[in-house]
Amino acid sequence: MTIDRKCLINWVGGKRLLRKTIAPLIPKDIKSYIEPFGGGAWVLFYKDKWADLEIYNDLDGRLVNLFRIVKYHPNAFKEEYKYLLGSREMFMQFLKGTPITDIQKAVQFYFLITRSFGGRGETFGTVKKSSGGASKSQKNVAEKIDAIHNRLDKVMVENRDFEKLIKQYDFEDAFFYCDPPYSCGCGYAVTTTEGFAHEKLREVLGNIKGRFLLSYDDSPKIRELYKGFEMIEVERLNGINNKNGGAERKNRMFKELLIANYPIKELHENVG
Repeated sequence: MTIDRKCLINWVGGKRLLRKTIAPLIPKDIKSYIEPFGGGAWVLFYKDKWADLEIYNDLDGRLVNLFRIVKYHPNAFKEEYKYLLGSREMFMQFLKGTPITDIQKAVQFYFLITRSFGGRGETFGTVKKSSGGASKSQKNVAEKIDAIHNRLDKVMVENRDFEKLIKQYDFEDAFFYCDPPYSCGCGYAVTTTEGFAHEKLREVLGNIKGRFLLSYDDSPKIRELYKGFEMIEVERLNGINNKNGGAERKNRMFKELLIANYPIKELHENVG
């Protein structure tokens, strides 16, 4: 059963638009499901449970703190959040301020992401023709927090370097869904596309005992790095405002690769 309502935040590079393509490619006989680059956890939350052991990991401490607070202190989060206003003044105060407790850090980070333009947490989000953006309703936040809290009940939340994490949890029945920073495009707070160790990730994944499914940009560099592995070409809309159609929509299609060390082409063709 899919759980589309269980998404906590939009995140740069998130797999909201590709999760329905990715999900059928994940093996059914795995005993652990690990996301070394968890981000917004769109794929993790797509199902109620992928395996007996599930691990969410991200190097960004803000994300990790948010997920840990929602997992262990959902009521405290909701209590802190319900008094906030969708105002530019409060947004700027949080952007420039320094929260004291982990609960305050989680709530203020969540507020900045959900009330900002494009979910980047940098610019106050405004819209001209609807009640979205920074003025969106807060009525469903409590329900969303409860849903994520329940989904995370048995999920381990880690904050480790991908190499250490993968090597620690690797075994024959392990499965790693990897969505690293791409070789081109938008960067992240904790790393940049240029600074990310793409070659190291290839080395680590090339030597694991378990299976991996990897999302990447379709670039010559990535195709060369993962030559010999199974690849599927997919595409999604690239950009924040994806409502326009026609030629403009076609020009914003972003080409990606799904790469694996197990057969995925036949699975993809059968689903398609």
